[in-house]
Amino acid sequence: AVRDEDEIVKPFLYEYANNIIYEKLDKDPGLYQCWNYIVKNSNTEYLTNANVDDKMFPTCIEEHVNLLDNKPEIDLAYCYNAISHDPNLTYKDLPNNTQIFPTAPYSLPLLQQANLPHNHPVWRSSLHEKHGYFSNDYASGGDWEFFLRCGVGGAKMELIEKVLGVYYKNPEGVSTKEENMERNLKEVMEIRKKYAT
Repeated sequence: AVRDEDEIVKPFLYEYANNIIYEKLDKDPGLYQCWNYIVKNSNTEYLTNANVDDKMFPTCIEEHVNLLDNKPEIDLAYCYNAISHDPNLTYKDLPNNTQIFPTAPYSLPLLQQANLPHNHPVWRSSLHEKHGYFSNDYASGGDWEFFLRCGVGGAKMELIEKVLGVYYKNPEGVSTKEENMERNLKEVMEIRKKYAT
């Protein structure tokens, strides 16, 4: 059964009242409009996104933040993710032969081919001051386009060479739903062309 999000969030609001801002919008403005709203209304040094269909290991964010804390020259940290076709699979249940979502250590030419940071990277909020916000022109490629804009602008990114998340290949997801594939592929080609060197 699907639980009401208020029921899930409320205990954390009491325990971490100084660290959480919880808002419910009257209308869904779209994925990247939501992300931009959060970016513009946050006052934190680091940002990440948490997709509701993906899961993170307990130390995931901590390890990303530690990398950024210890390497001030790095602007964005990302990690490997296990692929799951089971919406309920957690990091505890991963089989030994789990497939890993394809990514690679950072280079701008590789970022021009694929969204290396993919889901739940952690980045410095200062990237938005330097490179703007997520583009509303894309339904599923706005994060990749932003990370590319940052990379072309000189931002440095680093891969944590560990599996720290579980990526659910959601048949109903924005980037994975079959009926969205034509649109998504068109976005990929547009972004590649825009940032080709």
